[in-house]
This record gives sequence, structure tokens and C-alpha cells, in this order.
Amino acid sequence: MTTQAIFDTESAITDLISSCHGAIYAYGVIAAQLTQVDDALNAIARFRLKRNELIGYCVELGFAPPPARAAYELSSPITDEVSAKVAAAILEESACAHWATALSFLPQKVAAAESKFLQNCAISAFKWSGIVKAFSSA
Repeated sequence: MTTQAIFDTESAITDLISSCHGAIYAYGVIAAQLTQVDDALNAIARFRLKRNELIGYCVELGFAPPPARAAYELSSPITDEVSAKVAAAILEESACAHWATALSFLPQKVAAAESKFLQNCAISAFKWSGIVKAFSSA
């Protein structure tokens, strides 16, 4: 996932689209290392749907969505099932950070849907890691 400064609605939405592009790529790599790929494939579908929804907002608001890059740098090597699950948990936590940062810059009707997506990312992070981090001191 990429990181960019968020100062307005356009930068918030384009950051979220870029995050979706990165997540889709990463989940493809993650899926290749899992024996049960359904969760990773469902995550790819979830991020694709979200990306397409966000692109619709771009069109509606009159600005161009960012294109996907050819490749992305992953947070750590993904070489087996354990590292794939760790990477998936980190990816979902990163998505939570992107969505939480963007929420205050989004129009109210968009923010409502995006806050639900943030919640889904937090739940997915827990499913991958088994660790609850909300309100944690760590």
C-alpha cells in the first residue's frame, strides 16, 4: 500500500484507490502461499469492489482515479503459509490506517460507507492474526 499526504477529498479518495490496488496485488501473492485460498480470494474481491466504488466517486466528483502500478513492494517476504497470514494481517491493519485517516476528508455520504469498510478491515486483520488490537496499549 502506498502512503501519500491527505489534505482534501480528492487526495483521500485517490489514496484509498491506491491502497486497494496494492491490496489486490498483495493478496495475489498471499494466496499463492496458502493451502486454503478462499479467504485471500475473497479479500481480493472485497478490495476490487471497493476500488470500483471509489473510482465511481472519482468520476462523480470530476477527478481522475490513479492507475494501478505494475508491481508493489510487500512489507515482508512471503515464503510460506505463516508469512502469508502475517502479511495479510499487516495489510488489513494498514488498510485500517488509510481508511481512518481518509474519513474526515470524505463527503458524509461517502464516509458512512468507508467507515463500514474500515470495520471490515479490522475484522479481517483479527481473522488473519487472531490478535485484537483495538484500544490496546501495545
